[in-house]
Amino acid sequence: MTKNKSKLSKKTRNTISGLMVGLASIFAVSTYMEIPQEELRSFLVSTLLFFLVILVLAILSISALKFLMKIKQLIKSKSENSNQTKDRE
Repeated sequence: MTKNKSKLSKKTRNTISGLMVGLASIFAVSTYMEIPQEELRSFLVSTLLFFLVILVLAILSISALKFLMKIKQLIKSKSENSNQTKDRE
């Protein structure tokens, strides 16, 4: 037996599956409760914007933390270099 390798990782497949189940659930509830398409559309757009804002804030936070860590390492390496030159004198 040969194992078929998927081009997507397991986490990616699980995420896509979860999104599809969520969309199917929203569709089923909206059909059952007869929610107008305009309300459903505005709900989906606002939810998408909410998640995009969270994603952008997360990226900015991680970038700021990495920038601060690089500055800290730069300062630390400069102080070590200055200490080594003082020791040689």
